[in-house]
Order: sequence, then C-alpha cells, then structure tokens
Amino acid sequence: MLNLSNRSLLNKTFLADGAFSLLTGAVLILGAAPLAALISPVATPLMIKLLGVGLLAWGIFHLSAARNGGPVSAAARVSIGGDVLWQIASLALLATAYNSLTPIGVGFLIVGLIGVGDFLFFKVKGFARERAALA
Repeated sequence: MLNLSNRSLLNKTFLADGAFSLLTGAVLILGAAPLAALISPVATPLMIKLLGVGLLAWGIFHLSAARNGGPVSAAARVSIGGDVLWQIASLALLATAYNSLTPIGVGFLIVGLIGVGDFLFFKVKGFARERAALA
C-alpha cells in the first residue's frame, strides 16, 4: 500500500499527476477515433493517439520522479515548465482553432486548462515549501 502521510505536497502532486496522465493517455490512445470525432472535424485519430502517448510519457516521468521521496529540484522545474507550456498551448489552440472545435472539444480544452492549472498550483506551492524548508 502507498503511504501518503509522510510524503510532501510536491511528491503527492507528482504521484497524482503521474497517475492521472497515465489514465488519460490510455483513454486517448484506446478511444482515439471516437474522441477525434467529438473534438473537431479536423482532428484525426493519429493526433489523439500522439497526445495520448505524450501523456503516457508525462505520467511515467512524474511517477519515476516521485519515487524514493522525490522529486528533485530539476524534475520539479521541468514539470512546472511543462504545465506552463500546456496552459499556453491550450490557450493558443482555443484562440486560433476555436471555430474548428466542437462544443465538446472546447469543453475538453477548458477542463484540461483547469486540471493542469490545479496541478501547476500544487507543484508551485509544494516546490516553494521544499525550498523554504532548505533555507
């Protein structure tokens, strides 16, 4: 059993992000064709599968970084940077491709923005706590 009581906020956030990313990546890969049709008429199953593969890699990164009481500062910075880039890319996609997205596609992007924003908030807060504890 995974004992979370003695883990830091940053470590717990990495575990949650890793598990969520693996689950979401698997869903995207397995349901690529129907999801592509729901998101946009121009979205292809290959696009959705590639996003899923990226999320699987992101999940593996987070779970491996959270092992043994981690993550280290470099992993935290990479993760925070990746979340910021996800937010920017999602906003850019909404701004440039809004007319080619279905309402469900817009909803998925907004839910993704909120979810990644939550992970980002807890990573920044957890990283700040760990840095303050070292000072």
